[in-house]
Amino acid sequence: MGTVEKPKINETNIIALVNDTFTFHPPRRGGNIFHLTAIVALTSGGVWGLYKTAYAANIGPVFLSYLLPVLLAIPMVPLLVYRLYTLQRSVYILERDNIRLQWGLRTEIIPANDVLWVRLDSDLSISLRLPWLRWPGAVLGSRRLTSGLPVEFFASRGRNLILIATSDHIFAVSPTDPSAFLQAYQRLTELGSLYPPQPQSVQPAFLLARVWKTRPARYLILSSVLLSMGLLVWVSLVIPGVDQISLGFTASGAPRAPILGIQLMLLPVLNAIFLFINLFLGLFFYRQDESQILAYLLWGNSVFVAALFLGAVYFILRSAA
Repeated sequence: MGTVEKPKINETNIIALVNDTFTFHPPRRGGNIFHLTAIVALTSGGVWGLYKTAYAANIGPVFLSYLLPVLLAIPMVPLLVYRLYTLQRSVYILERDNIRLQWGLRTEIIPANDVLWVRLDSDLSISLRLPWLRWPGAVLGSRRLTSGLPVEFFASRGRNLILIATSDHIFAVSPTDPSAFLQAYQRLTELGSLYPPQPQSVQPAFLLARVWKTRPARYLILSSVLLSMGLLVWVSLVIPGVDQISLGFTASGAPRAPILGIQLMLLPVLNAIFLFINLFLGLFFYRQDESQILAYLLWGNSVFVAALFLGAVYFILRSAA
């Protein structure tokens, strides 16, 4: 009686029959170095400018030169921190039924049946224009081909890109190993799609719109912004008429050293720092239902801090009167 030969099982067969999901990441090293360096430089410049502003003698070009790095750091540091966070959580997932592109709050799910072709950018007959605003680790945004077809970038570099085309869109991604990405896609197309999902596109603007539609969140954010603007306007109007401000007496009865009127500008600057930090962290926590309470606490803290600084200005001016 003859023996039945067992089918040969090799690594390729196992992957093709069992593993129908492939995960790829973009290169992160260059982006990490750039973002961390920029964050440290801007933070250091902001702290230096804040220190120099505290000891400025009057409003003028020198004062503005000290204030400029502070104003630059306030919006840029949270943005760079967010970009660094999204770079760490960026991923491209190939499955039998779809391609999932994830970059921070931006998610795109492309059904396998909607994909027309996947190829290297060097295979295009025309040059691919990169987004205007880009830096290492963040090649993001949209451009249009000469044919008018939009190209959206989910990339950390501007070369060795993989293009994923649908009937009305092209997505540009930057997997660390483009060849492996193409091989994985070819392998999955040979297996065929079973239950392709509906296309899905989640934009960061969707989160902002969701926050804005929530009345408590909208009121807290608007209140903190309006109070902060009021603080800035009030201090700006008061400073020209105040040379020095007395801070009263110490516990021993000795007079405290007076401060210059220009140093009141530190209060709206510090308030702006708290405002931006609370706003960005609040948006981060608002994404998940179980952590939304933290978002409301942060936005409420912005209102409290702005009111606290307004009260501080009132009492300081009252003591100087």
